[in-house]
Order: sequence, then C-alpha cells, then structure tokens
Amino acid sequence: MNRLIKRITFVLFVIGIIITAVIMNTAPADEYTVTYIDVGQGDSAVVSGDNTNILIDAGTDKNARKVKIALDRLKIKTLDLVVLSHLDSDHISGMSELINSFKVKKVITGKIGNKYIPDSPSLDELKVALDLNKIPFNMVKAGDKLKLNNIGLSVLSPNMEYGESNEDSAVVMLNCGKKKLLFTGDINSKVEKNLLDKDIDADFLKVSHHGSFQATGEEFLNAVNPSYAVVSVSEFNTYNLPNVEVMKRLYGYGCKVFRTDEMGSITFHINGNGVKYECEK
Repeated sequence: MNRLIKRITFVLFVIGIIITAVIMNTAPADEYTVTYIDVGQGDSAVVSGDNTNILIDAGTDKNARKVKIALDRLKIKTLDLVVLSHLDSDHISGMSELINSFKVKKVITGKIGNKYIPDSPSLDELKVALDLNKIPFNMVKAGDKLKLNNIGLSVLSPNMEYGESNEDSAVVMLNCGKKKLLFTGDINSKVEKNLLDKDIDADFLKVSHHGSFQATGEEFLNAVNPSYAVVSVSEFNTYNLPNVEVMKRLYGYGCKVFRTDEMGSITFHINGNGVKYECEK
C-alpha cells in the first residue's frame, strides 16, 4: 500500500511539473510589452513578448545609452530582429553601439534603390559593425512577412522605389496577440495614400516623421483607426515639431495621444485583460 501511495504521489508530482511547465511556456504568448523610447529627435521602440524581442529603429548615437537602459530594464540580452525603417542618422546611428552590447540576430531595412544616397554619416560604421559580428542585413519591401514565435510582422511599404530616404521607409505592422502595432518610419502623405488600399487598421500608431505636417493625413488616420498614437519627438527641436495641425487632428480624432517630449519613454503592457501604460515623466 505504501509503495502504491508513493507511486501515485510521484506521478501526481510529475504531472504537476508538466502542467507548470506548460503554463510557464504558454502564458507569455498573450503578454507583450511595448516601449516607445525617448531618444530625443529620433525614433526607437522595443516590442517584447513570447520570448521574442524586436527593436524598431535605434535613435542617434548620443542617445544610444537611453536605448540600452530601456533594454536592460526589460532584461533583454538578445534582439531577435532589428527593423531600421530607413537609414537616416536619427534612426540608425545608435545601432553600432547596441551591437556591442546585445546579441543581434538579424537586421532589416526598407528596400534601397539607386536614386538617392542616405544622408546618414553612420551608415559605413553600421555596415562594419554588422560585418564584424556576422549579422544578416536584408532589404525588405511590401508583401514580405516574418514570423517570430507568436509575433507576426508584415511589411506594407515600400512597394516601389520612391527615390527619397523618408518615403522609402519600411512600414511594418506587428501582430501581438489581438493587438496590432503600426510603425511608419518617416513616410509622407504620398506614401500614406498608397497604403489606403491595404489593411492598415491598427490599435497603435507610431506617428510618422515626429509629427511632421507632411504626414498623418485625415484619410490615413481614419484608415488606421488607432486607439493609441505615439509621437517620438525632442522637447527642444528647431523644426517646430510636432506640427500643430497634426496634433489637432490626432486629439480631434479621439485616440489617446502620447508624446515623448512631454512624457519621456512610454511603456504599454498588453495582455488578455487589455492595455495598461506608464510614462517616464
């Protein structure tokens, strides 16, 4: 009898371990953290969930420390994917330093043609860092898709060579559980119009080009239909950004608007119960 009880106890113990392991391995699939990092006049955001970490843009070299701090706080050591929307310095020059601090598995950027030379003086430095660390660096275009565990990534643009750095930005949609996140790089209204025939409905919108008047048109905003809109912009900039009319349009639309110049880094926690957020300032 004692042997039988011991065997039953052992079997129940093993079953308990299996159930616990299953719960621990599956629970994160419905929990995601999205941080729009305050990198001044630049862009950077990190999406983390289901044992997957994706960085979208890396800000400037002088603000690479802020990106590193944000990743350290999330206990991230490996970046499964880095999306550099385009190769302007305010999106990529912080990347070389990050490559020295984190394991980076893959980097992608918008398809590059021959009509322009990116204005980023850090591009050569980035290429050297990628080569030295043997990190794949691929160009993407509309229609390309990636799957990283339970996070799906769809490239919506560019679908042609526009011939200008901002316009050729990689526009990507991330599917995190039941929520969709749209990252627009620095596209303008011309590219926005070309996106209207696609499914661009999203819960989160990273407002293009730091709130420039050249983007975030009314028709585009209606098509995205965001619940949350984030403007990544410096508190002190000489470009008069974000544009007043763009901000009026966003506030008038009724979505919750977040600005890194006013709120610092903004972190959203997404799970089956909804969305919670916290701001640095």
